[in-house]
Amino acid sequence: MMLIPRSQGRTVSKPTLQQHTPMTGLASIGKAIDGVMQARDEKQQEQELTAKRLELMNNQREAEEAKLKLDDVLTTEMADKVTVLKNDVSNGAKTAENARLEMQDWSKVRYSEIQNELPGHAQKQLQEYWQSSTGNQTQGFMALQLRADTQKDSALADRATEIATRYDRKQGAEYLESFLVNSNLSEPEKMVRRNAYQATRDQLDIDGRISNAIEAKNTATLQELLTDLDAGKFGYLDGPTIQQKRNQVLSRIESLNTQLKAEENKRVSEAGKYLNEYKSNVLTGRAQDSDYEANVGQLVAGTEHEAEFKFLKQQSLNFQKFANKSTSEQLSLINAQKAKMKNSPSANASEEEKILSTYEGMYREKLDTIKRNPNQAVSEAGLKVHSLGGDLLKANPAKFISAAIENGSSQLALRDPNIKVKPISEEDLPEAKQAFDKLSVNEKLNFIGGLIQQSKGIQNGATLWGATLGQLGNGDQNYVAAGLAKMNGYRSTVGRPLATSIINGAQLLKNKQLIMPKEDDLRSKFNAYVGNTVSGTSANNMYNVFKAVYADTMDARSLQHKAKDETPDSDVLKFALASATGGVYEQSGSFNNYAGGKIKGWKVALPYGMTDSSFEARLQTGYESISKSTGLSVSELESLRLRQSSKRSAKGEIQYDLLNERGNPLTVNGAIWRLRLSGETK
Repeated sequence: MMLIPRSQGRTVSKPTLQQHTPMTGLASIGKAIDGVMQARDEKQQEQELTAKRLELMNNQREAEEAKLKLDDVLTTEMADKVTVLKNDVSNGAKTAENARLEMQDWSKVRYSEIQNELPGHAQKQLQEYWQSSTGNQTQGFMALQLRADTQKDSALADRATEIATRYDRKQGAEYLESFLVNSNLSEPEKMVRRNAYQATRDQLDIDGRISNAIEAKNTATLQELLTDLDAGKFGYLDGPTIQQKRNQVLSRIESLNTQLKAEENKRVSEAGKYLNEYKSNVLTGRAQDSDYEANVGQLVAGTEHEAEFKFLKQQSLNFQKFANKSTSEQLSLINAQKAKMKNSPSANASEEEKILSTYEGMYREKLDTIKRNPNQAVSEAGLKVHSLGGDLLKANPAKFISAAIENGSSQLALRDPNIKVKPISEEDLPEAKQAFDKLSVNEKLNFIGGLIQQSKGIQNGATLWGATLGQLGNGDQNYVAAGLAKMNGYRSTVGRPLATSIINGAQLLKNKQLIMPKEDDLRSKFNAYVGNTVSGTSANNMYNVFKAVYADTMDARSLQHKAKDETPDSDVLKFALASATGGVYEQSGSFNNYAGGKIKGWKVALPYGMTDSSFEARLQTGYESISKSTGLSVSELESLRLRQSSKRSAKGEIQYDLLNERGNPLTVNGAIWRLRLSGETK
């Protein structure tokens, strides 16, 4: 459908109306506008001024905060640094200039570290403040250096004065002056040093004279010093010091006089003691030191002991010769002197009696020493003596054994027939015995074996180990018997070593709980078995061995006695008797004694372990050999009693004496004939 345009109608123009302000109000309006503008400007200016004030206030606050930060560093880190530098300058470790430069360097570095933290608008002001503070801190360095230099010069002067006193007086003064010439000390101070040196030398001179006088016990020297003090010869000392030294000298004179008087009284009262000491030294047989002898002479001079001293001094050489002889030689000389005095006239009988009495005293003392403690005699002869304490025995038995044998050899080397070998000294013996007693059976057997082994090849070796065991066993000869058994290899018929039986049995017998048969029963059985083969001490020693073997055999066979009154076990008894003695042979035949009486049951000791039949066969061979050599019949020889001889053949073989009715050995044409068992040494 088509649109039909609508009519716009007729357009009529409208007139524009203009409004006009009346001219009468324009002036007032202008004034109002000017007022508004002025007010606005004033307000803006006021705002700008306020902002400026705030900015200034903020800048001032920032500057103050920055200054506080600097003050914090100045009063802590810089103050510490300044303190260190001042100490260094005061001690002379740094000069004032070095300290100032070091302070400046430190200040620059430290300021650069905190500079970026400071406000830029106050940098110049703050830096000037920092530099000013640094400068103020370094101003005191020079004064400190001057004081340090003065102190150093003073200390050096003190040291120079001290060194100067080590020279003699004149040389010391020259030495001190050579130092003072180049010193920075003032002239008055130098003069003080010179006077102080001279005063010190005066005091040293006085003290030295006092010390020398006291050491020499010379009061006259002290009197001379007192005179010099009164005469003013020590001009560098003041009055109080002179008076003090004078009093000191007077005190020393009085003390010295008192001491000398006391010493003289003591010398007189103790002269006898000094003489006895000298006499003891002379009688040892050693040469006397000449200074010692002269000193004793002074100590006894003018006393009742002076004559005795002169006698001993005169006879000293003779006493030395006498002391170095053996006791048998000494006794021979004493007897010869007695005979001479009895049969010859004397010009000075009292002195000869005195000499003889001295010799007899020396003889008795030496005889006692070589029997009681022969190591003392060894030591006096100049030979080395080993200490044999219990600790050594426990820690090193082999070393103990070696030392014991060496001690014993040294004792025998004295070649004194009266000496009793005792390898262990009196002072060591108690601890050594205690240590030995605490050893186990095996340890004791090993010790005994070691003794015997180390004694082989040494002259009188058996004497040495026997004496050592005798001491350690406190006289118990079972230990010596065990040593002999071990040395000879003795064994029972069942192969048990006799040494083991003895040591173990001896150990068992120490147990008080062990029950053994009556002593009388054991002794009776033993005596019946050994008969006449042993007697005295040997019989007692063998009996003790028998008891030990009996106890060991009971233990080895796990047997026990229930009561003390039980009779000995027959099998154990037979075994123990044979093992302990080695065997006893009952010689058949009828023997007479010198009174015509009959001797029954004659017993003969067998070589250890030999049977009766073997022994009889060896006897027959021996009888026949002697018969051929002497012309005596075998039956005549068989009528003589046999006794194992103490004399061995040249090869150490066992021999038997052939005794007549008087108990004398067979003698033909002045020669003693013995029956020798060839090859038998045990």
